[in-house]
Order: sequence, then structure tokens, then C-alpha cells
Amino acid sequence: MSTRSRDDEPLDSTAERVADFVSEQIGSSAPPSSSERAFVRRLASFRRVRRTRTRFAVGVTIAATLAVGGLAGLRFRGEAPTASALSYRLDNQDPPSGGYILVPQTADALLAFSDGSKVRLAARTRGRVVEVNSRGAKVALDDGKVSVDIVPRQRAQWVFEAGPFRINVHGTSFTAGWNPAEAVFEARLINGTISVATPVAGPEIHMHAGQSLRVSLRDQTITMGTASARETPSPADGAPASTALEPPRTGPAEAARWSHRGWMAALSENKAAQVVADADRRGVGAVLERADSEDLWALANAARYAGRYPLARQALSAHRKRFASSERSREAAFLLGRLHEGDAKGPADALGWYDRYLAEAHDGADVSDALGRKMTLLERWNRRTEALAVARDYLRRSPRGTYAHAARALVRSSTASP
Repeated sequence: MSTRSRDDEPLDSTAERVADFVSEQIGSSAPPSSSERAFVRRLASFRRVRRTRTRFAVGVTIAATLAVGGLAGLRFRGEAPTASALSYRLDNQDPPSGGYILVPQTADALLAFSDGSKVRLAARTRGRVVEVNSRGAKVALDDGKVSVDIVPRQRAQWVFEAGPFRINVHGTSFTAGWNPAEAVFEARLINGTISVATPVAGPEIHMHAGQSLRVSLRDQTITMGTASARETPSPADGAPASTALEPPRTGPAEAARWSHRGWMAALSENKAAQVVADADRRGVGAVLERADSEDLWALANAARYAGRYPLARQALSAHRKRFASSERSREAAFLLGRLHEGDAKGPADALGWYDRYLAEAHDGADVSDALGRKMTLLERWNRRTEALAVARDYLRRSPRGTYAHAARALVRSSTASP
């Protein structure tokens, strides 16, 4: 009994010496911790089986060698610095509360990240920086256009969501646009590679430099093409994002050639300015009174795209009056709500139009967006009780929608308030 006890005692004392030795080899001034000493004891535990002192000495030497590597790994893992999250500024100012961004009508805005990546947002673009971490960021585009230049880094992970579309990015430059009213997504890749997840196609669509993509949810169509150099200026060159998806500029002579019945075709080719110019030449009053549903709809949307908002309101109101039972008339209510969101006098007109659309459309394509916009508008004007009711309705109808994160945040803040 005494012999076994004496045999066990050197094991513990030797293990202690091994731990001290390992600590010296690691080069740490701190003494071995209790967990490190326990680690060495476990390595030397094979001595519990009776063996010769020579084998024990060899075993301890092996244990010490393993312990140097093992404990060094344990200790250095604990001391290794963790990568800090990226930071960003909006037009050289601190980030907005909650990451929400609403670009004014008169100028673009620039998101500049600490790793050198840049995201330029076109005028009237609305979106949000959802998350920023050490590997990249997640940006949601609710409406508008962006021009993106991501600096290549190992293990970078950038995600851009545009409505129901998701763009997975590494190091690349591209432009993207989402128009919820028309349910149209566009992307043009300048360099690098991206993949786009879309509700229309099954697998992700992989894009390469020089390619363009247009997806219409309304028509359920996907169009791939080649983007010209003029259409895709590099964000690194300082070109504003609004130029990336603008219609081509043409002279007055070309605008005069457009026939009245060609407006819808012109609009599909991004020639909104020519449609508006043709309406002006023919007389806006006459067009509003005599144009059919298709022409009025083309004019309303062309005026929106061209920034002629009073004319867009006139055309949409005329459509609702003259073609009240049409599907487009119901959608016109939603678009009128959007056009009135910026009213300085208050949100009454915008909210009224959204309510009309929700009452008329039931399960229409823009119901989720109308609810989200209504919620955001109410919160912006400090009508939190009403905004909370809309947020709950939104989560019930669209738990994974574009505004779901904002709606949940609003609900959480209400429950946390005393």
C-alpha cells in the first residue's frame, strides 16, 4: 500500500513540473492555469498502469512535448485577437438610427465602409443597412437603385436584398435596382461575380462581368443580356448610381418621332423622358381626357420615372376616374400613396391612398409593400400606436416580407416600454 502511494506521488509532482516547463516553453509570464495543469495530468495518466521508471520517463517526455503544442494552442486561442466589425458612414455622417436610409429627391447618397467598400444610392432610394460584421454587411433595398463597389477580402460575406431578390457578393462592382410598383428587378455586373436568388428561377443565377439581368415578377420573365460600358460606369470612378440605370439621353428630334400608340413600348425600353415629351407636345389636357387605359398608364409611370410627379398624379387620378373598375385603377391608388409620402403638410393623403388600395386590392401584389410603407410613415410622424397596429398586421400577413425586421423591432420596443 505504501509502495503504491509512493509510486503515485511522483506522477503528480512530475505533472506539475511538466506544466511549469510547458509554460516556460510557451513564453508566457503567467503561471499555468488550473485547466492547463489538469490537461498535463490527463496526458500523464497512463502511469496509473504499473510500468518501469524508464517507460514512465519516456512517457512524461512525450506528454511534455504534446503538452507544449496542446497548451500553446489552448493559450494562444484564448489570446488571439478577434476581428472587429466594420463600420460605415452615410455621406460622411454617423450612421442613421436603425440603419434606415431615405435618400432625398435632389441628390445621391454614399455609404462608405471602413474596409474601403462603397455603396452609392440614387436619389429617392429607400433602404436599410440591416447588419454589419467583421466579414461584411447585409443591405436591404426597398425601392430605388444602388451602385456597389466591394473591396475583395478573404472570407468576405456581403449580401444585398432587393425586395424578394438576394444578391450574394464577394469582391465585385455592380449596379442593382428594385421597383416594387412594377415588380421589376435589374442588375448589371461590372466586374467580379455575383449570384442572384430570385422567386422566379429555381437555382441561383450566376452572373459574370459584363452581364445584365432583368426579372419581372408580374410577367414571370427573366432576361439576360450584355451590359455596355456606357450603361455600367464603375462606382470606383465616382459615377453616381442614378446614371447606371437611367434611360439613354436623346435629342428633341427623336422624341418627336414617338407615336402616341408607342408609349408602352417606349416605356419598356426605358425611354420615359420621350413619352413625357410627346405628351407635352400633344397637350397634356387632351391626353388626360382622351387617352385609353394603356396610354394613361404609360404616361403616369413615365412621369414618375422622369421626376414629373404632378403630371404622374394627374395621370393616375385620371385613370382612376375614367377606368375605375380596372386592376390598374386599384394599383393607381398605391402609386398615389407613394407620390404623397413626401408631403410636407403631413401623411394624411398618402395614408388615405394606401387605405383605399388595401380596401380595394385585398390580396394584391403590393399589399405587403403598402402595409410596410404605411407603418413606416406613421412611425415617422410619431403616430406609434397606429404604427404598432399596422406592424402586427404586417407580420401576420408577411412574416418574411421586406419590412418584417422593422415591424418586429417596433413590436419589441412596445413590449419593452414600461
